[in-house]
Amino acid sequence: MYKFKIVYLPEFLEYLQEKYTLWAPAKSGTETEFKVISSFAEIDQSRLNTTLNPKEIFFPRREVLFSYDENGIKTPPPPEKPVAVWGLRTCDTRSIRMLDEVFSNAHQMPEKEMFKDPYWINKYADSLLISQACRQPLSTCFCNWFNSGPFDETGSDIFVIKGEVNYYLKGISDKGQEVLAGFAKAEQTDEKDAAEIKDLQAAAESYMSPALDISDLKSKLDKIWDDPLWEEIGAKCINCGACAYICPTCHCFDVSDEGKAGKGKRVRLWDACMFQLFTKEASGHNPRSNSLNRVRQRVMHKYNYFVDNYQKFLCTGCGRCVSVCPVNMDIREIIKKILAHEI
Repeated sequence: MYKFKIVYLPEFLEYLQEKYTLWAPAKSGTETEFKVISSFAEIDQSRLNTTLNPKEIFFPRREVLFSYDENGIKTPPPPEKPVAVWGLRTCDTRSIRMLDEVFSNAHQMPEKEMFKDPYWINKYADSLLISQACRQPLSTCFCNWFNSGPFDETGSDIFVIKGEVNYYLKGISDKGQEVLAGFAKAEQTDEKDAAEIKDLQAAAESYMSPALDISDLKSKLDKIWDDPLWEEIGAKCINCGACAYICPTCHCFDVSDEGKAGKGKRVRLWDACMFQLFTKEASGHNPRSNSLNRVRQRVMHKYNYFVDNYQKFLCTGCGRCVSVCPVNMDIREIIKKILAHEI
């Protein structure tokens, strides 16, 4: 494990920029989101987690797939440099790895392979994910429900812990180790550093509420498709879609053709199962015409269907949906209600 003094962070980021296009949390009006940065001064370190999730780095909310005119079809050029992301939290690192399974290694049940998305792969290939431990998790955080925690290294290329004087950095992947070994200011940690890290982890975990046992959630959902419980759960939702847009693992999209007079473009845009038009058919029929059906679809996709295909829940417990819902629907309470429901 390596360390360098906190004051050397700008120098470390400049070192990364020699090879990578660097993304990091930055201000966007009153909110914080991941942006391409050119200097350390642009980074917003005031928030535990960004308001907006980092999936847009590799899966933009609006993405031109190709354009065309009388001369033919043009596809977007490949990135000049691979991407490095500084300041991810464990929940977001895990979400990006989940989306990579969907876009790079899609399959069903699980032997049926599906389309591999070149637009994701072109941006994601050779990327460097640098995640940072959460020293003071928020009250909305519930990553520990999913066998994770504020110091979980899963999915990181480099895992970072901010101490009182030093950053402690652990190379998880081979490329992460190579990056750290090449930084001149990095040095090996000692026993005193290990003791500080242990204390920081214990303090961080003390902020977390006890984890809920959700091992029976998938099997419970298998049995309640037509249960009146969904009427109770869905009645409160106003189908604004804020939860889906803020979620780091939601990945529904629509494709639109924009053009006239012999030229145009095909564009991919984020969409959400919470929107009424999402499943409306050309005939006018909508199989999910009411809130009950749409809320059930969202819950079932995350905690049932995705488990069938990928053997994991499509949720990392980041808590963003809890904080942005205008009617205070709390996914944790919905899960508790399902688990406690008598069939």
